[in-house]
Amino acid sequence: MKNYIKRICGSVLSLLCMGITPALAEDVSPAVAAELNYIAEAVRNHGGGGLRKGMRYEAAGTLTTTVDTEKLGWWPGGTAYVEFIVNHGSDPSAALVGDFQTLSNIADGNRTRLQQLWFEQSMMDGALSLLLGTHDLNSEFNVSEYAGLFTNSSFGITPEMSGNAAISLWPEAGLAARVALQFGGHTSFRMAAYDGDPATRGLKASEGYLYIAEAAYVDEDAVYKVGAWRHSKAPRQGGGLGLSGTYLVVDQPLWQWDERALGAFLQLGYAQRGAENIKNYVGAGLHVSGLIPGRADDEAGVAMARADFSKAYLLANKGFKKNETVFEITYRAQLTDWLAIQPAFQYIISPSGDPALKNAKVALIRVEAGL
Repeated sequence: MKNYIKRICGSVLSLLCMGITPALAEDVSPAVAAELNYIAEAVRNHGGGGLRKGMRYEAAGTLTTTVDTEKLGWWPGGTAYVEFIVNHGSDPSAALVGDFQTLSNIADGNRTRLQQLWFEQSMMDGALSLLLGTHDLNSEFNVSEYAGLFTNSSFGITPEMSGNAAISLWPEAGLAARVALQFGGHTSFRMAAYDGDPATRGLKASEGYLYIAEAAYVDEDAVYKVGAWRHSKAPRQGGGLGLSGTYLVVDQPLWQWDERALGAFLQLGYAQRGAENIKNYVGAGLHVSGLIPGRADDEAGVAMARADFSKAYLLANKGFKKNETVFEITYRAQLTDWLAIQPAFQYIISPSGDPALKNAKVALIRVEAGL
């Protein structure tokens, strides 16, 4: 079925592109790549923690197309990217648990949206690239590859950013301009400016802008990143506007034997004093691949995410606890090259810091299919 669908998509793309340039008829598949991905999950809150017992279902689908201008025979170094998303279901954090960090990184409700549409031009043999368009900040900035296995949202984008300011993220990306520099094979630097409120899909001075910069060093499989950001209109304690922060991301391989590999990650995030919700964050965990002999593509891990609430948040919520902490354990089994299943368990301590909410025990099972 998968190969059949790919042949149909390839034929359609060939017919479309042949009308643009004869060169496409000879080699269209490397030049225009389309991907379809669909994730569905069921989440159950067990016991008496959080808001209530119960089950919720949600799903997220993405359709992406990447166009390489050089392979099309147009000009070298150009890449165009389009991403559509369709989401449905309910948010288990809002319905069942009441946690701040958001236990599912695909929960969004119901929407269909053009998520990303950008063009990137690479120059100087890849040493410099420029990007313009609607762009997901978290696709390039503040990313840990090891942490990306986990289902809690904080392991994607750290909450001292997403919890305090409007950020260009899934499922609402905003307009952006990004510059990236590569220094040799190990060191890189990138900086960008983003729309201050991606939900409105328009640049307005009253909404402000988000500026971010990140330096990275890569040594074999180890990655070290440090970044800084500022949102010019994010609310601050006392009625002020403008909030800054810094972050650190480390992906460190620890051990490898045949198909098995063990790595660790660390995420640290600090927001400026006066942040509305989260003052700092720490995330850490272990990532294992090939845990079961003969299953090299499977991944497993255990991780912790702790968000410390700001003074402003605690003043607005008298009697609340100082932080929310999540422990997650998960295993992602790659059943075929297009199908994976991932059970996970999260133990959420002090959801939103609310003393009325007991610690929550949440089980999740996720199925992912991609073409």
